[in-house]
Amino acid sequence: MISLLLIFLIFPAPLQASCLDNADSAYNIAVSQGDYQKALHLVAGELHLTPEQERRFKIIQGFSYNHDDRHGQADPETLELRLDPGLFIEGKEGACQGMAHELAHLRQFRRDRRRFHAYFSKHPVPEDGWKDCDREELAKPPATQQAGVRPAVWRTDSDQAEEEAYACLQDNDLIPHAAADDIEALLAQIPYATQHTLRDDDLNYLLDNLKRWSDHASMVTDQSNESYFLSEIKREDIRIFCKGTDYARKNFANPAPFQQAWLVFCRVRR
Repeated sequence: MISLLLIFLIFPAPLQASCLDNADSAYNIAVSQGDYQKALHLVAGELHLTPEQERRFKIIQGFSYNHDDRHGQADPETLELRLDPGLFIEGKEGACQGMAHELAHLRQFRRDRRRFHAYFSKHPVPEDGWKDCDREELAKPPATQQAGVRPAVWRTDSDQAEEEAYACLQDNDLIPHAAADDIEALLAQIPYATQHTLRDDDLNYLLDNLKRWSDHASMVTDQSNESYFLSEIKREDIRIFCKGTDYARKNFANPAPFQQAWLVFCRVRR
């Protein structure tokens, strides 16, 4: 027993790689060789992704150049998570945070879908509550149906309403929900950040989204949009906003830009 202990003291077991290990040789070799798919696979292992989740990520050359220098984007329709190779060049820690961010969006899309399905399977399709949602445009039948081709599966009114509500919810004109999604995705990066602290650029982006949410908080209290901005989703967005303000305050950010909304929605939750 003593001899075994001495062996472990002299030759300690190698530390397991982690998202904070920017010196991970396997990762760095993959990136240096341009094997970004292998780098993605290594990060997926650190994030404990399922094979299905890992397959959602697509590496696209030139993505950042064509999308305002962003390294990633989640598609609410296809549920595809698109990444620029530049994300992996940032280092393993940055790659972990970027993938965790996009994965959070994937979970949000699926959560919203579940809520709409549960709601419209139990409630009649409301006539009101669709403010700023262009249902007429969304309700146009597909080209095959217009041409008289029988669809494989006929859609019910609740199916159609679910699709319309989801499309309207994901519309970027619904600023509080879009901001809440980004706030939650930024907070999802924290477990993979050094000292659990967001980088300056990410903290600034968090503050921008807290301000956007606060500036458009009237959309959250407005009852004329609740056929697609469900009250359950609004409550979740409020919770996320308040959680984001907690992080910002703990990191000594100026609370003035989101103070009014914090007073209305968060202080009473304490």
